[in-house]
Amino acid sequence: MKIKQILLSISALALSANVNAKTLTIGIDLSGSNPLLSHENFSYGIARYASDEIKKLKNGDYVQVKTFGARDNAMNLINQRLTISRQNRADKIAQTVSQYIRTLPKQEEVEQSSTNLVSWLEFSDGFACEQSSQILVITDGIESSSYVNGKDLVKGKKGLPTADVDLSGCTLTFYGLGAGWPPKNVKAIRKAWRKWAGEAGVTFKAIIP
Repeated sequence: MKIKQILLSISALALSANVNAKTLTIGIDLSGSNPLLSHENFSYGIARYASDEIKKLKNGDYVQVKTFGARDNAMNLINQRLTISRQNRADKIAQTVSQYIRTLPKQEEVEQSSTNLVSWLEFSDGFACEQSSQILVITDGIESSSYVNGKDLVKGKKGLPTADVDLSGCTLTFYGLGAGWPPKNVKAIRKAWRKWAGEAGVTFKAIIP
């Protein structure tokens, strides 16, 4: 099934907003460095993890699916917001989102040339951190943008820019941080994001495959 078909299926599950509910935001890194786009084992692992997190939500809570990579790619304007309800149960939404994630390695057209993760976190809305919500990002954590060269970040030569957003109340989880890199490089990437998260006031968790 093509990505557009799956996104239409996801969109059909969306209902009206409830400002008091928790939100699980699933951010998907579509840059070329992310192993999600090339390795099916990785995509199956994150699909299971994301599914489990969705199933923890209660009626009235939200799941929103966003993508990021290059700032000028129109695909990153997609923002599907789904409501957990009796009609759209958590397990149903989990299955749909999981299916979408598992298709990504098979989609040649999605790979993007840069990773604007910092700007995605700073400019995106709907995180609902005031409701103790969760931001789950499927990414290797390698920022490669006008802010920092990805190679410099991996080698620990340069860090991330000072955080210019307040994400207090949210939990930020990177699933796949440093995937495919030696331990020394993984530690450099994790250190940079821990510092950034501290500046943004967000609780940070890295899941390292």
